[in-house]
Amino acid sequence: MNPHAPRLYADPRGVWRDDGAGRIYGVRWNEIDGVDAYAIDADGQRQVFVELGTAAGQRVELPLDWPGYREVATALSLRLPGLRLETLLDAEQLRPEDPPAVLWWRD
Repeated sequence: MNPHAPRLYADPRGVWRDDGAGRIYGVRWNEIDGVDAYAIDADGQRQVFVELGTAAGQRVELPLDWPGYREVATALSLRLPGLRLETLLDAEQLRPEDPPAVLWWRD
């Protein structure tokens, strides 16, 4: 695996995205208060994202085509009560014309 390739990962602290250029950005588990999904058309290519949000307004985009997404999706489903893995994997079916989908919200 290319050490400079982008990747997503989860650890005991939270969920992180490493863009492959030394920039790691993420959110701690206890700060996640919402999970949304949406698709965009980028130069004729459909791209799908799951987005983690916090009460402070921080947003972390998780591109579904980055390495590690399925492992992060599994970790999210285990850590966020009521969020099913199937729901996260179904986000792959979103199209750019679909409205953003709210997948999970902390009560």
